[in-house]
This record gives sequence, structure tokens and C-alpha cells, in this order.
Amino acid sequence: MLLAAIGFVMVLLLVFCLVTKRLLPPVAFILLPVLASLAAGFGMTEIGKFASEGIKSMIGTVSLFVFSISFFSLMSDVGVFDAIVSKLMKVAGNSVTAVMLATAAIAAIIHLDGAGAATFLITISAMAPVFKKMKLDRRNLMLIVCISIGVMNVLPWAGPTIRSASVMGVEAASLWRPLIPMQVINLGIVFIITYFLSKMQKKRLEALGSAGNFAVGADGDAETTGGKGVSEAGGRLIDPSRSGLMIFNYFLTAAVIVILVLDALPAPFTFMIALAVGLVANIRDLGVQSRQLKKYGVAAMTMVVTLFAAGVFTGVLSNTGMLDKMALAIVGVIPPSIGRFTHILLAFLAVPLIMCLGTDAFYYGLLPVVIGVCGNFGVPAENVARVLIIAENIGIMVSPMTPAVYIGLGLINLDLGDHIRYSLPWIWAFSITSVILSLLVGVVPI
Repeated sequence: MLLAAIGFVMVLLLVFCLVTKRLLPPVAFILLPVLASLAAGFGMTEIGKFASEGIKSMIGTVSLFVFSISFFSLMSDVGVFDAIVSKLMKVAGNSVTAVMLATAAIAAIIHLDGAGAATFLITISAMAPVFKKMKLDRRNLMLIVCISIGVMNVLPWAGPTIRSASVMGVEAASLWRPLIPMQVINLGIVFIITYFLSKMQKKRLEALGSAGNFAVGADGDAETTGGKGVSEAGGRLIDPSRSGLMIFNYFLTAAVIVILVLDALPAPFTFMIALAVGLVANIRDLGVQSRQLKKYGVAAMTMVVTLFAAGVFTGVLSNTGMLDKMALAIVGVIPPSIGRFTHILLAFLAVPLIMCLGTDAFYYGLLPVVIGVCGNFGVPAENVARVLIIAENIGIMVSPMTPAVYIGLGLINLDLGDHIRYSLPWIWAFSITSVILSLLVGVVPI
């Protein structure tokens, strides 16, 4: 129980520090697990090994983040997204609602492949310039993409459903099929939430007025908008008259997206090649290439530090055994008299639980225990898994233990604490609503 208690205190302190901005995310991710491990009786040598395992697990995510950010920044600098912004602005006009609903639709469609990182990369890269031009709060962009991912992430080839199926020894598709009605309902809720968010944005824009060429960030501060296709030195990276090169850039960007969706190559490797080709094609001067890479590197460095620090946190949490003990403790506090409702009670708490445990611990640690407890009361394992899949997935992208979240945050330069503080109420309310609806429509029998 001591390990579980220390683990819960550490996670609660982490969320508190991030939301209140008492500590920078990298500092919190490093210091808190080290102090927690020392309190649990582990030595620094052991803690170092735990941290190293976690850091290694982040290498793929960091590689993807660095090269994807650099590639999309380059394409933005040469003006690739100007055409997307212009067309969307023409279609949507001044309609905030149309733009935000389109964002939800794009994210849902892109996430048909079940890859959160790709969904963030494609959707946010396309829509961030539009949100900026229309002076929309970028926290809404992150929130809309997160809830769209949460609804689509119950597909049988997505991670949570596969994990649940492996725990139960069944096919993922058989676990998913009864969830289809709830997935459709939840997709409708995504558009309803997005609609209300757009109404809030309209009121906010009316209060701010339309004077000046500025975009409002997460904290309401104005920030100037720069022109596309402009280098650090103030000159254009490419000559606007070179239409053939622009067509090449469009095809290069489209090719990257297709490869990501088809999963034809490892995502980090795809962006490495695309960045190298893009630099050589667009910038002939090696000095300018070097300056651009340095600019992109500086922009990405804060998130790189945060990701590796998050690796320390997850490595310590999992390798010390805290996660396993936390999962057992959560189930242990439920009175036997309401044991048959254990899975439903935990589903209501799925969002904070996923923030504490992470996906692997949630499905490989908590789920088997809950199935065992509920099985003693005659509750089928499938019912347990389905209600937890519905509830947990909606909150997966507000968890500091989900690596893909940092890719989305980095693309719009949004702080993790700001994201949690703004998105958590919406996401948790959505998750609870989904659980209630799944019971009402019979997707999860009581």
C-alpha cells in the first residue's frame, strides 16, 4: 500500500504543479518521481535504471516530434498551407462554427487509422493557421482534436481495444462491434460540443473586437502574425514565381500524409526523408539551410526536454511497481456490497484514472483486476471492458502519460498545464455522459 500511496501523491502533485504552473513540466517530471522513489526506499542507482528505461521508450516519440515539427515548419515557411487556409476561409467565410466543425470532422476522419500522432500532425498542421488567422483560441483546437480522437480510438485496430482484447483473449473486432452505436452517438456529441465551443468563441471575439492583425493565444494574449514563406532573415525562402516548386511541395506534403495514413514507413523516418528533400529542393544556400534548421530546433527544444523528462516519470512509475499497486488499491477501496457495479463506478472515474495510470497500466494492470472482481458477481468480462473502453478513450489525450499529446501541444506551442486546465472539465463531463448513455441505450447492460 505504501507504493500505491506514494504513487498517487506523486501523480496528484504533478497535475497540481502543471495546472497551477508551480513548476515547469520538465522539472516536475524529473524531480517528483525521484523524490517519490527515494521516499519508497529505492536508491539512486535503481532510480537511474528506471529512468533510463523510460527515456529509451521516448526516443521514437522525440524523433517523430523533432522531424515532423521541422518538416511542417519548413512547408509553412514556403507557403504550402497558404492555399489550404485561403480555401477554408472562402468556404467558411467568417463562420467560426463552420471552421471548428470542419476541424472535428477532419480529426475524426484522419483518426480512422488509429494513430494519435498522425491525427495531431495532420489536423493541427492544417487548421492551426486558420485558427490563428480567425483569432480563435488555440486551446479549442487542441480540445476538439482530443475528443475526436477519443471517440474514434475505440476502433478494433486502435491501441486500447487491442489491449483489452489481448487481456481477455478475444478478437478485438468482436469487442468493438457492440460499441458501434455508442461510437456514433459520441461522434454526434463531439459536434455538439464543438458547436457550443464555437458559440463561446463568437462571444469572445465580439468582446475583443476586430481591430488589429493579431491572434489570441491560450491565455488571451495577443501575438502578431507573420507572413508565410518568409525566412528568419526576412527574405522569402523561395521565389513566389516558381510555381513548379510549389507544386512539388504540395505533392511532397501529400505524399507524407499518405505514407502516414497507410503506415507504409516508420513515421520518424518518413519525416526525416521529407525534411531532407524539402530543404534541398527549396533552399539551395547551405547557410540559409543551417539557419532554418537552427530556428526549427530552437522551437522544438522545449518539448524535446519535456518528452525526455516525461520518460523519467513514466519509467520510474512503472518500473518501481507503483502503477501495479495503484491499480490494485483503486479496486480495493470499493465496498463488496456494490461490487457488481465496480466497472461502472470506475468508468465514471476513468479520466482521472487514465491521467494517473497511463494506457498500459489501465488495461494490463487495472482491467484484469476489475474483470476478476466483477466476475464474482456474474458480470461478463466483455461488459467490463466495453464500458471502460468508452469512458477511458475520451480522456486519453488529456493524460500527461500519453506521448502523442506532446506532439499536438508542440505544434501550437501550448503548455500542458493550460491544456489540462481548459480541456479536463469538458473531457471528463463528456466521458461521464458517455457512460450514462451507454447504460441507457443498452450497449453496456447493468
